[in-house]
Amino acid sequence: MKPKYEQSVFRSLFTWKDLETLINIRPLMSLERVVIPNVNENFRWNYDKWMINPQTYPSKLLRELIEDNVCYFQDMSRYTEELNSFASSLEDEYNESVDAHIYVCRNTKIEHPFGIHFDLSDNVIVQCEGTTNFKVWNEVDRNINRSNMNISDNPILDVEMNPGDAIWIPKYYPHLATSATPRMSVSFPISGDYLQERDWVKI
Repeated sequence: MKPKYEQSVFRSLFTWKDLETLINIRPLMSLERVVIPNVNENFRWNYDKWMINPQTYPSKLLRELIEDNVCYFQDMSRYTEELNSFASSLEDEYNESVDAHIYVCRNTKIEHPFGIHFDLSDNVIVQCEGTTNFKVWNEVDRNINRSNMNISDNPILDVEMNPGDAIWIPKYYPHLATSATPRMSVSFPISGDYLQERDWVKI
């Protein structure tokens, strides 16, 4: 994979309306799936006895948290037909497993929690709502600290992404996303160094 940027790749991949539907499906809003990096406080809520997993965010609380914090949702590649289809096309192209992470930033005053950083997987990121500036730098040594980096070199890509635009960012390539407006994107990580083996026990 090489860094590249394309306009209007997939214009209706995921919308604010889709997000509203998602956060109201409480069984999907588990503490493992919903990541809010800058929130360190503990929350308490009531739950009904018939809930299978009480460790799921109530939709009202989650809506409030999303308004003032960066938030992303992991393991979402099968949530909609559109996400599934795009992930499947990437799996066919790269012959690797692909996930989907939905990234939401409603408050543009909040800096990206990882700053300039690189990932351990190749990524295709599709802008779904709003506008984001993406900067990408040349590949770095994978053994250095991979978040909140300081880079003085000029980026090799510096693009304004609008709904439907996509950017391909290979692993170990530092990048920075800056929200110009409230925005939502979907990142499709392609296995890479995240791939793990696990022994499963059949009961």
